[in-house]
Amino acid sequence: MKKGMVLQVIKGVVLAYAISAVILLILAFLLFQWEVSEGVVRGGIIFAYVFSCFISGMVVSRYHNDRKYLWGILMGAAYYLILLITSMICNREIFTNIPGILPALFLCVFGGMLGGMLQAGRK
Repeated sequence: MKKGMVLQVIKGVVLAYAISAVILLILAFLLFQWEVSEGVVRGGIIFAYVFSCFISGMVVSRYHNDRKYLWGILMGAAYYLILLITSMICNREIFTNIPGILPALFLCVFGGMLGGMLQAGRK
């Protein structure tokens, strides 16, 4: 990859994590104020994964002329990889919860790919 492409990917990942932070702060506020159920919290976390990867996939794939869905997949995979590494550092027992690892990967990659696909028709 060229230097400009790497910079775009880094900007996309930073954007994705900024969006996730805002969503999770809103979710924490809702949890603090109204003591929402665990299902709502899990749904909010899943929404944060998908929406942030979706937006970053759209933003990064905007700068490329072809294979925009692949750039979206790359954004989702980069987001997930950082999420996985951070989880492994903070919680060394990450592999005891393997059923949660693969759906998160799918959601991140799918969100990024969808963002890239929706950007495909635009110039």
